[in-house]
This record gives sequence, structure tokens and C-alpha cells, in this order.
Amino acid sequence: MKTIIGILLIILGISLGLYLGLWVMFVGGIVQIIQNSTPIVNALGIAIGLLKIICANVVGWVCFIVLGGIGKTLIEY
Repeated sequence: MKTIIGILLIILGISLGLYLGLWVMFVGGIVQIIQNSTPIVNALGIAIGLLKIICANVVGWVCFIVLGGIGKTLIEY
């Protein structure tokens, strides 16, 4: 039972890391930059969009490492 839960947590970690890192942060940051640059330029919106793009990698890896680590621990012990 622990092995199945561990595997599910690892799969969830991969899925959540890809979703948050790639879709929400990276693609969402690009969309936010485009939306805040037309028709009136909003500097704060562009800055937050750039920050989301820069931090996308970290967010994806943290999600994967936390859930993957818990899943690996359940599988090993």
C-alpha cells in the first residue's frame, strides 16, 4: 500500500511541477506581459510577469522535490 501511495505522490509531484512551473508561471507570465503592454503600458504588471517567468524553474522543481521526496521515502521504508 505504501508503494502505491509513494508512486502516486511521485506522479503527482511531476504533474504539479509541470503544471505550476510551465503553465501557471512560465506561460502565465508571458500572457501577463502581453496583456499589460497593450494598449496602456503597466510597468508593475510587466515586472510581475517577468518575475513569474524567472521563478518558474524554481517553483516547478520545488513541487517535484517535495512530493517526489515524500513518495521516495514511502517507497523505501
